[in-house]
Amino acid sequence: MTQNQQVEPFVDDRQPILSIALKPRETIRYVLQHKGLRYFVFVGIIGAFSSNLASFIGTKYNAAITLGDIVYSSFISGVLLFILTTVIISALLHTLGKTLGGRGKFKEMFRAMCVTVIPYIWILPVLLFWMQLSPQSYFSMASADQILGDVLMKFVGSGLVMIMGIWTFVITLIGISEVHKFSKWKAFFAFIIAVIILAIILFALSTAAGVQLY
Repeated sequence: MTQNQQVEPFVDDRQPILSIALKPRETIRYVLQHKGLRYFVFVGIIGAFSSNLASFIGTKYNAAITLGDIVYSSFISGVLLFILTTVIISALLHTLGKTLGGRGKFKEMFRAMCVTVIPYIWILPVLLFWMQLSPQSYFSMASADQILGDVLMKFVGSGLVMIMGIWTFVITLIGISEVHKFSKWKAFFAFIIAVIILAIILFALSTAAGVQLY
C-alpha cells in the first residue's frame, strides 16, 4: 500500500444515521459513495420536517387548529423547504468552495447538505411526544398553568433542540470540508459567507415586498 492510499473506514450500512454521531466525516464519505439519491432526499425531508416542528417551540398556539394540522403542515412545508433551501445553499456552497480552491461537485454538495439535518431526525420522536403530552410547555399559552413537569420538559426539550442545532452546524462544516477536500476553517469561511449572502438576499426581497423581518 502506497503512502497516498487510504483505507476506507467501515460504516455499517444499516446505521449511518447513528454512526454520524461518532464518525461524521467517515459516515459522510461512506454515504456519498454508497447511497443513492432517494436516500438523501428521504433523510433531508424527514430532517426538515423535524426542524419545522422544532420551530414551533415557544410560539403562540392557535386554538383554531389542531396538533394534527400542525404536524401535517410541518411535513408539507418541510418538503418544500427541503427542496428550495437545500438546492440554493448547495449551489452557493459549491460556488464558494470552488472559489476557495475546493474540488467538490454540486451533486456531492447537495447530498452532503441533506445528511446535515440528521440530528433533527434523532429528536423527532421527542418533539412529537412532547407536543402531545405537554402542549402548554411546547407552545406559548398565556392562560395555561404549567406544573413542574412542564417546566422540566421545556428545559430538556429546548436544550436538546439547541444541542442538535449545534451538531447540525458541526456536521455541515465537516460535509463542506469533505466534499471540497479542504480544511474545516475554509469550510467555516465558506459557510459564513453563504449565510451573509442569503441574509442580504432575504433582506432585499423583504424590503422590496414591504415586509418587516422583526
